[in-house]
Amino acid sequence: MEAARPFQLRKRMTNLAESLARRLDAQDKPVLSNYEIFAILTRIYKDGDARYLRGDKPNHDIFRRTRALLVAEGIIRSDNDYHPLYRVMSKSDAAAEDIACSVDPYCYISHMSAMQRYGLTNRRPEALFLTEPTAALKRQLVKAETPSGNIRLDNDLDGLSGPAERPTAVRHPASVRGRRLEILSTKHVGEHVAIKGSLARIATIGQTFLDMLDEPARCGGMAHILEIWSEHVRTYLDDVLTTIDGATKPILKVRAGYILDERLGVTDSRIAAWLALAQRGSSRVLVAGEPFASEFSEKWMLSLNV
Repeated sequence: MEAARPFQLRKRMTNLAESLARRLDAQDKPVLSNYEIFAILTRIYKDGDARYLRGDKPNHDIFRRTRALLVAEGIIRSDNDYHPLYRVMSKSDAAAEDIACSVDPYCYISHMSAMQRYGLTNRRPEALFLTEPTAALKRQLVKAETPSGNIRLDNDLDGLSGPAERPTAVRHPASVRGRRLEILSTKHVGEHVAIKGSLARIATIGQTFLDMLDEPARCGGMAHILEIWSEHVRTYLDDVLTTIDGATKPILKVRAGYILDERLGVTDSRIAAWLALAQRGSSRVLVAGEPFASEFSEKWMLSLNV
């Protein structure tokens, strides 16, 4: 016997809910916020893609009732990890990194997870390492992208407005899809790019090498990092030098300069320029957060506390 199609079991399902269900199935993301669903509903009003519409945009009551119908029909349900968000059941579920990056447009894969993605390490971290803006910065970014409450889910929605739902900054749970998250919240978000064919974003290769110097504990430790630089940095040298040259922390340039110059014998005008940042009599160390050591680079004025 042929299974009943959605909406045949409930006569109360409205034409608007059917149209919304089709739109949810047509978009790419398996998990959506109330704001995103409301924005799609508003697009239906703008396009006139449902019968019996009243007005030029949905109000909160229409949104609430339409969403409830979709929940009742099993079209959407509360996501198991991001409880305030909704899982679109017609869309295949995704890996933790795709889910996290799709619900939070400001986070990206970084540190050991990025190193693994780029083939820089043979280690397989159990946790997923992400970087995100601080909570305060993320709220500012959300507010800046939605002036006066305008709906800006995508370029097609520019100029639409409605009071029913507002975007909010996502708070990540301890784990997503069974994978523990290790998140660095920072005011200084690094360079990152979208991963082709994925919902995720990742630190650029240059940023990944820079992060090793700034947060070695998140990258397998300095001994492992030195092995990676020795084996791989020449392959990506220009990207690495360009990213480090643009870094705001002078100590990162000094650490990179020591590794490239003294350990690996790499020469470049940018490395030579970083030497001016070395400070005589300073207590700078190669490994951040570790005690000062007596072994010292006289040229780069850096304690080699590996």
